[in-house]
Amino acid sequence: MFCRPTLVFLALAAAFTAPLCAQSGERPRAPLQIEALSTRSEGNLAIAEGNVVISVGDTVLYCNFAQYDTTTRDVLISGDVRVYRGDKIFSGDRAIYNLDTKHISGAEFRTAAGPFLAQAHALTSTGSEAFEVSRGLFTTDNTSDPGFHLRARKVRIFHNDHTEYENVTVYVGRTPVLWLPYLYQPAQSDQSFSIVPGSRSIWGAFLFSRLTFPVGKEVLGGARLDYLSKRGVGVGLDLSQESKARGSWTRFRSYYLNDKNPGTKELGVPDEAVNPNRFRISLQDRSFLSETVYTSINFNKVSDINFYRDFSPAELQRDPNPDSVIALTKLGENHALTLELRKQLNRDYEGSDAVPALSLDLKRQPVADTGLFYEGETSAGRYRRNFMRSGSVVDYAFYDAVRLDTFHQLSFPKLLGGWLSVVPKLGVRATHYGASNASPDKAPADPLFVEGGALNRYVVNAGMETSFKLSRVFESVQTRTWGLDGLRHILQPFANWSWVNSSQDASSLLPIDVLSGSSKLPAIDFPQFNTLDSISSWDIVRLGVRNRLQTRRDEETLNWLELESFVDTRVQRPEYSHPLLQNTSASNRPISSPDPGQYSNVFNRLHWNPLPWLDMQLDSQLPLLDSGYSEFNTASNIQVNRDFFFTLGNRYVAGHPVFPNSNLFNGGARFRMNDNWSMSFEENFETVTNQLQFQRYSLDRDLRSWIASLSLVIRERDSRNDVAILLTLSLKDIPKFRLPLHFDPESAANSNNSKNR
Repeated sequence: MFCRPTLVFLALAAAFTAPLCAQSGERPRAPLQIEALSTRSEGNLAIAEGNVVISVGDTVLYCNFAQYDTTTRDVLISGDVRVYRGDKIFSGDRAIYNLDTKHISGAEFRTAAGPFLAQAHALTSTGSEAFEVSRGLFTTDNTSDPGFHLRARKVRIFHNDHTEYENVTVYVGRTPVLWLPYLYQPAQSDQSFSIVPGSRSIWGAFLFSRLTFPVGKEVLGGARLDYLSKRGVGVGLDLSQESKARGSWTRFRSYYLNDKNPGTKELGVPDEAVNPNRFRISLQDRSFLSETVYTSINFNKVSDINFYRDFSPAELQRDPNPDSVIALTKLGENHALTLELRKQLNRDYEGSDAVPALSLDLKRQPVADTGLFYEGETSAGRYRRNFMRSGSVVDYAFYDAVRLDTFHQLSFPKLLGGWLSVVPKLGVRATHYGASNASPDKAPADPLFVEGGALNRYVVNAGMETSFKLSRVFESVQTRTWGLDGLRHILQPFANWSWVNSSQDASSLLPIDVLSGSSKLPAIDFPQFNTLDSISSWDIVRLGVRNRLQTRRDEETLNWLELESFVDTRVQRPEYSHPLLQNTSASNRPISSPDPGQYSNVFNRLHWNPLPWLDMQLDSQLPLLDSGYSEFNTASNIQVNRDFFFTLGNRYVAGHPVFPNSNLFNGGARFRMNDNWSMSFEENFETVTNQLQFQRYSLDRDLRSWIASLSLVIRERDSRNDVAILLTLSLKDIPKFRLPLHFDPESAANSNNSKNR
């Protein structure tokens, strides 16, 4: 947060310096004009008085008095000094600039840059790229009595390097709320302090605090100290580093809390089931050793499987099964070679370990001048699979095997007759498994179920993609109401045939990479279909059509409406299921097909964005040609007027073999009552269970330079609702400004949904 005053004071110094540097001879001279009511010479002094105007380049300087000493080459300006440079305005009482040493000193400087206002009692240059500011003030509140400001007794600015602050005090109104004796701010780094108060059912009353501080030019640190009345005191240390020149970056996060109620009775988990020492350590890193070689690290260690559920449910939603990976990658013009070590270090988590694995990916590339294109991938590794068995949170099955795989494919794209695009494909794959499943009829608990010997699997795939486009223009379609200035309709029918023959049934393999149950159709092309152990024989034709309506707007072409519809015809239906995984948890259990008939559901994907204030999306699938299940996903955002905005969405699933029936409505709105007050709400309602899963109601008050929000958040649970009262106070002009009081429930280890694992 303290880097912005630095920029303001630097701009202020530059504004005073620029008009006079033109005379120094060090850079090309800009035409210099001086106007005044009177001018005179007194010895070695040249003096101008009365409405003095100095113009050079895009800078105009006004003052009441200007004096130039030809001996010392000092220029003195004083009396209602104002500097206009571009769209910026600076003012002050007086300043002295030396044309030879470039030394500048001045008094009572004031300026505005963007939303920031700054004032300095004195500014002095201490070197070519160094300045010292005395008694600096910084605020975003453009009034004589600002609601928020910072004061620093001394600021030393080293341009493009760092800034040092001494004796910094933060004020809300006229009340000091924070004092810091010293701050060191590298260039291009952020620094902030946040205090987050609130109350939540599973935490009790809480107070989160975080101080962000620079460690070096490219390294930023963060220290956390939290108090949760029901859980205890938590501490954490974060580090982040980014090298824009090399593209390397690092993120480290750690947290520890001695939990007074580790079981979270509100969520139905007994205390004795969880160790009270709760912690997380994570490290993500990408480091370029050269332009074509880089390392990747993703390390995740948590104390127990419920840590993210209890303290960071938003991360649980993004990655419910965090593992750890170290990889070394060599990039080439047409290939990528990767050595990877993958390990699940967390107790009770499912995982697929690679100890280690080597892979070579060859991107699509022409074969000489034949018109053919080649692509392929090869991998080798030792893999270990552990998965949770259904009905138990501690019972796991394990197996490991060596797997060698190589895939090669040729394609021959052609444009026939100048309008029909045809892409035939032919590929082969060979896979060696060091072990196999000798007894498909055995359950995972049976010690004989993985005692098979090595086996080889061979796969041949062939396919053909075809498509063409038709278009027609309707210039007579003109309506400002729906934002149409002419209309062009583009119609693109397409067909994709995919045939695969596998020498081994999936039931004989030890599955490492498997296709999990989903409501979406899997890919039917290679290498896009990348779950190797789910490959089976199939013969599928995917037929569809894309419609696009385009119009002109702001001298550009706008996609007014887009609709894609398609359906699969299964001449031979694939079998993605595996007997070893039939008794595992539902989230990792592959299924034969969610709609088992010869025809898939009919899919439609619609996006309609006719006007800037209206956006609607619809994804649907219906069993129109065969048995199956139904799904609708809709979302809309509508800005009715400048004071009223609302969103509405729905997720409907019925008849799916893995996912329970659901009819979830979500929506929200914001209403601006007047210049000072507004209100908003957000709700999720599940009609199948008649449960209002999430509610948030907020009342907002505009406090000139601040916005204050009081919110009530309710998450409905079977055992006991999770209720929170939140207070948010943030600077209007700087939403990310985090001082002195800020609350964002999402960033404060909160989210709209919390998954009980």
